[in-house]
Amino acid sequence: MLAGVGTVLSAAAGCLGADRTPAASEIDWRMYGRDPGRTRYVPDADLPRDGVEVAWSRSVSASGWLPPVVANGTVYCQYANGLFVVDAETGDGDVSNTYGGFGRSAGPMAFASTTVYRDGVLLVPYGNVIGGYAAGPDSWPESVSGLGENLARWWINDEGVDVAPPGGFGADVTLSGTPVIADGAVVSLHSRGTVSAVTPDDGGERWRYGLAAANPDDEYSLVPIDHVVDTATGTVVVKGRVLGGPVLVGLDLANGTHEWTVGEGRTSEWRVEAGNSMAARDGTVYTVGWTESDSSRAVRIRELDAASGDRGWTRPLERDAHVGLAVDETTVYHVGVIEADEGADPIGVAAIDRADGGVRWTETIDDTPGSMLTEGGPPPTVAGDLLLVPGGAGLHALATADGERLWTFTETVGTSGGGETERAALTPAVVAGDRIVIGTTLMLYGLGDDGD
Repeated sequence: MLAGVGTVLSAAAGCLGADRTPAASEIDWRMYGRDPGRTRYVPDADLPRDGVEVAWSRSVSASGWLPPVVANGTVYCQYANGLFVVDAETGDGDVSNTYGGFGRSAGPMAFASTTVYRDGVLLVPYGNVIGGYAAGPDSWPESVSGLGENLARWWINDEGVDVAPPGGFGADVTLSGTPVIADGAVVSLHSRGTVSAVTPDDGGERWRYGLAAANPDDEYSLVPIDHVVDTATGTVVVKGRVLGGPVLVGLDLANGTHEWTVGEGRTSEWRVEAGNSMAARDGTVYTVGWTESDSSRAVRIRELDAASGDRGWTRPLERDAHVGLAVDETTVYHVGVIEADEGADPIGVAAIDRADGGVRWTETIDDTPGSMLTEGGPPPTVAGDLLLVPGGAGLHALATADGERLWTFTETVGTSGGGETERAALTPAVVAGDRIVIGTTLMLYGLGDDGD
C-alpha cells in the first residue's frame, strides 16, 4: 500500500481550499438510503397525490440496475451494460458503455464531495474493495473498459489505500458494501470484518477497526452484515451475526473507538435479516430480525439507543419476508411480504410509532415486491407525506397519515411471447426535487407532476 497517495493526488489536482465541492444540496440523494442513517426520508418533498407522469425515460436492452444516486442535479445510475450520467430534471446526458468489470458484481454506488477536486468522487464498491472515481459529468467517456482504471483516483480494501486495484473483487458483494458518507468521511464495512473511515480526496485513512475485537463469542466469527451512522450521537452502528445470532456494535464516528456491543447469543436460525434491515435517526437505531409468533414466523423490529446500545421497544409483525425500512420524524415504515393461502404473497406495509412501537396503521398491496440485489426487493422511500413502495407491477404511493392508496405508476413492456407485462420497479424510488428517479424493467424513468 502507498502511504503517499494523498500527496500525489493533491499535487496533481491543485489545492482548492478547505471547502468541499460540489456543495451538498437538499435535493441530493448521494448514497444508498439517502442519508448516513439510511432512513430514505426526503422531508421537503412535495409530490403529487393524484398520480405522476413520465418527465423523461431512457430505455436499455438489459436491466441489472444499481440504485441511482443524485448529486448536483446529476443522476448516476449503472445498469448491466453502462453508466447513465444524466440531468435529473430533463434526463439529458450520456451513457458510458462498460466493457469489463466496471459496475459489474458491484454494490450500490455513493457520491462524496472533495477538497482537492471540484467534481467530487463517485464511489463504487466491489465486495471487499471500493474504487473512488472522477465524478464530473464530463469526465465519463463514451465507453469504459476494464475497471475504468484511467478514471479511478484511489482504491481501498480492508488493509489500506492504493492507486492500483487490489485483490478481493466480487467477494461477498452485498448491500452492506455500499459506503456511508458522514462528517466528511467515507465509512465502509468490508466483507472481511473491518470497518474503515477514509477521506474522499485520496482514500487516506482516518481510522480502521477490526470487528473481531468486538465479538462477544470466543469460538465463532462475527460475520458483518450492514452498517449505518447516527449523526446525532456520532455513532457508527454495525450489524453482524455470530452463528445465526444477531450482534450490533457501536463505534465512535470520530476515531473508531469501540463504544458498545449488543448480542443475543447463538441460535440455530441463520436467517439474520441482512438487506435493508437497519436505520438510524435522532439517536435511535432500528433493526429488523426474526422471532416466532403464535401462527408463524414473524418480523421483529427493535429499537436501540445509538449512544449506548440499550434496548427500547420491540414490535413483532407477522410477515413471511422482510423488504425494507424507512423512517421519518414520527414513524418507522416497514415493508414486508404476507403469506397468502393461495396465489402470490402480497406486500404488507406497517406504520409504527417511533415513540412506543405501537402500530398506527397497516395496508396490504396486491402486488409482489420489485426485484433488486436482495431477495426481498427494493426498500420504500418516505417523500413528504407519501410513502413510495416499489413493486412488481410498478411504483405504489401511500399516504403516510393513514396508509391510503393514492396512486400506482405502471407502464407495460413487450414479452418474448408477443404479449405485454408491467414494468417491475427494480430500484428504490430516488426523490430529487420534483423528480422521482427509478429503474424498471428495461427503462430508467424520471417521473413528475406534469411531464414537462
